[in-house]
Amino acid sequence: MAFTVAEALKMDIFDQCCLLTGQAGLQNEIHWVNILEILDDLSHIEPGEFLITTAHGFNVESKDKQRNMVELFASRKLAAMAIQTGHYLESIPSSFIRFSENYSIPLIEIPPGVSFKSLTRAIMNELLRSELIELDNMDKTSGRSRLESQVADMKNLWNKLIVDGNHEGLTIQMDRHNLKPNDPILVIDFNICDEEGKRLDQGDETTQDLFTIAEQNAAQLLKQLHIPFLIGPSDHFLTLLIQVEALNRQTTNSSTLVARRLFDKLSLLVPGYTIRIGLSNVHDNPGKIKQALAEAHKAQQAAHLELMEHTNIVSLRSMNLYRLIMDTENMEMLRSIYCETAAPLVEYDQKSSGSLLETLRTYLHYCSLKKAAEVLFVHRHTMKYRLDQIEKLTGFNPLLPNDALQLNIGLHIYYYLKAIKLLP
Repeated sequence: MAFTVAEALKMDIFDQCCLLTGQAGLQNEIHWVNILEILDDLSHIEPGEFLITTAHGFNVESKDKQRNMVELFASRKLAAMAIQTGHYLESIPSSFIRFSENYSIPLIEIPPGVSFKSLTRAIMNELLRSELIELDNMDKTSGRSRLESQVADMKNLWNKLIVDGNHEGLTIQMDRHNLKPNDPILVIDFNICDEEGKRLDQGDETTQDLFTIAEQNAAQLLKQLHIPFLIGPSDHFLTLLIQVEALNRQTTNSSTLVARRLFDKLSLLVPGYTIRIGLSNVHDNPGKIKQALAEAHKAQQAAHLELMEHTNIVSLRSMNLYRLIMDTENMEMLRSIYCETAAPLVEYDQKSSGSLLETLRTYLHYCSLKKAAEVLFVHRHTMKYRLDQIEKLTGFNPLLPNDALQLNIGLHIYYYLKAIKLLP
C-alpha cells in the first residue's frame, strides 16, 4: 500500500504548513524522510525521499543554481521538498517555486513553530503502518515464507564464511544474494535493550518475534536501497554484513548513513526499547567476516556502555583509546593508571563540588585553552588556574603533550571503569 505526498499532507502535523506548488506530483510515493539543514551535499538524495530542510546555504540570487537543484531533485525522483522559513530563508523565492512547478515537485513551506522531529516521526510512523498493512495483504505462504527462506540461507552462508573463511569457494551461494567475492564489506551489530538497559534474550517467544520483525524490516530496507547484505545468526544481537559500492577505508559516511536509516526504522518498530549499533572497519572481502564481526561487536559494546557521548551508533574508527582499553584484560593495571591520573581529580570534585574532570575533558578535546574556556563559559585565567590545579593534584601538566597523553588515557580509563561498574 503506497503512501503518497497527498496522504502525508492530510496529516494533522501539516495543518500549519502550506503547499506552494507541485500539485501534479502529489501522487509521488514516499519511501523515506531525509533531513538536511545545509543544502551543500545533495549526492545522497534517493528516489521517494521526502526532503525536509531549513535551506541553510540556499542561493537566493542565482536562478541558475536554483534550476540546477530542482533538475537534480527531478532526476533523483524526489517525492517532495519541505522548507522551513524564518531561519535562513525569510521566504521561498518565486523563481524556485516556478522551477518546482515545472518539474512537478511538491514544494511545502513549514512555519518556524513546527519541529522537524514531529514531522519526521509522523511520516515514518505512517510509512511503517503502510508497510505493515502491505505485509498483512501479502500472500503469507509466498511472501513471508520466501523472505524467511532467504534469511535462513543467509545465515547458513554466514556460518560457512565464519568457519571456513574461504569466500572464493562460496561464489555461487554469494551470488544468490548479489554479493561479490572481491568487494569490500562492513559488519553492523545491533542490540536491543529494555528500559533498564538490559539486553533482550531471544529465549522467550515475544523477544523472538521482536527480533524476527527487526530482521525482516532491516532486510526490506536494504533491498529497497539496493544494498547487498547478509543477516547473521545470533541469540542476542542482529548482525548484518553489507557490501556498499561506496565503501572505502578513508570514510565511513556511506556506512554510517545506512546504519542511521536502519536505526531510525527499527526505533519506530520497537518503541520503549533502546537500540545500540556498532560498525566494523571496512575489510577487503567477505572472507574477513570473522574479524569484522569482532570489531562491530566491540563498537556495539562501546555504544551499549555509552562510552561515546551523545550517540547510539559507534564505529570502531571512532573509539580511539577505548579500542586499546577494552582489549586490556589486566584490570589491576587499568586501576593503577586511573589512580595515578584521574582519581585525584574525581576525589577533588566530589569533596569540593568542583569541575576539574570536566575541565580536563574539555581542554583535551580542543587542545586550546581559549576554546575550552569559551565552551565552559569561564575566563581564560580561570581556565589556566584549573589546569594548574590539575597539575598539582596529578603531577601531570595538561599543557605538555606527553603529560596530556597520560591524562587522556587516565580519563578514558575512568569512564570505562565507571561504565562497567568497577569504581565505587
